Amino acid sequence: MIRPEEDNFHHLVLPSGITLVGEEVDSVRSLAVGVWARVGARHEAANESGLSHFLEHMLFKGTTTRDAFQIAWSLEAVGGHLDAFTGREATCFYARALDEDLDLALDVLADLTLRPRFDPADVTKEKQVVLEEIHNSEDTPDDRIHELFADVVWKGHPLGHRILGSKESVSAFAPGTVAGYHARNYVAPNLLIAIAGRFDWDHFASEVANRFADAPQGVPARDSASDSSGRAVIHHVEDLQQQYLCIGGPGLPHEHPDRFTLALLSTVLGGGMSSRLFQRVREQEGLAYAVYTYADSYEDSGLICAAMNVQPAHGRKALRLTLEEFDRIATEGLPPDELAAAKAQLKGGLLLSLESTSSRMHRVARSQLYAGRLVPVEELVASIEGITSEDVRRVAGTLLARDRLSLVALGGSDERPFEESDLLAASAAS
Repeated sequence: MIRPEEDNFHHLVLPSGITLVGEEVDSVRSLAVGVWARVGARHEAANESGLSHFLEHMLFKGTTTRDAFQIAWSLEAVGGHLDAFTGREATCFYARALDEDLDLALDVLADLTLRPRFDPADVTKEKQVVLEEIHNSEDTPDDRIHELFADVVWKGHPLGHRILGSKESVSAFAPGTVAGYHARNYVAPNLLIAIAGRFDWDHFASEVANRFADAPQGVPARDSASDSSGRAVIHHVEDLQQQYLCIGGPGLPHEHPDRFTLALLSTVLGGGMSSRLFQRVREQEGLAYAVYTYADSYEDSGLICAAMNVQPAHGRKALRLTLEEFDRIATEGLPPDELAAAKAQLKGGLLLSLESTSSRMHRVARSQLYAGRLVPVEELVASIEGITSEDVRRVAGTLLARDRLSLVALGGSDERPFEESDLLAASAAS
């Protein structure tokens, strides 16, 4: 007999303040475990821009008991994997391993996150590595256009802080600065440890309490929320073969009642080969190779964006077609068959992700971070099923209204750079 999903969920706050969440999956022989620190780009002061990401790099350079090679080899030697990422609101260090190697994974993660050595020579070398990463991003238009778009939409909001930081800020980092940032933010009440896969919960909780016993106490400083004032039409004219476009604006916070409606709207507009923009801009008109949309959600804000890259001569037509699709959904909503297909696509993506212990670990961690509880899949599916055509029309009419949209372009122009009148002209033409 398969246990109800709620019976597979676990939650505990240790006396130290560390939060533990877990989801048991008895049908696998592996697990994924992650240490989440509630710190990211939005929590950085101006002179700390990029410091959360830089710290993520530095924690792999060596601890008081392991050098960089020993950290890398520790999990790989038993067929596992160790990695990390920095986001706008959290940093995560995670391991994938066989269930029999849970203790090793926890030992490495505790060593990595709590006992870094911050060798000055490593700081100097890693600054060069991160500067190369920044240069690479600046040389990759597909990446850079989204940073430029976020700069506009989140102007005046801490979410607009660059995850990588700037060349100037990274170059100025000193060992003491990095160590101080770690000491302030990697404290027990600011840590969430999530696990998914095959494990014994009591053993897991005991091992975390033991191996993370020296996690310092403290409450990290937090930026107060602020409203975004960003809206603009900006064309960064550069000598590129293609013109990269982002069209969109502020989205919704992670726990907003309409967040699933927004996810469905994004799916309909640009969530796959059958989406409206893919069919209209690429298949019918042949204007672009890549056409897609995405909706990002955070604690108190979000972002919705339609992105594509076209020949400069086709930019204004691509903009017009995109805005026509925005307006059509805002006016008409969705026919029953398209609504049903979009729901199936969302549910399919959600349920297929359950095949991965890593995806499950990320899901329970983010559920705890944003909802403050472990949200069952059945509840998510029910939220998707409850979306109506009127919901989609209403959300599109609000979020895709012309006075909320920004347009950011990167690359050449046919006759002149984009300007505010192009959004208005596209609106009038539609």
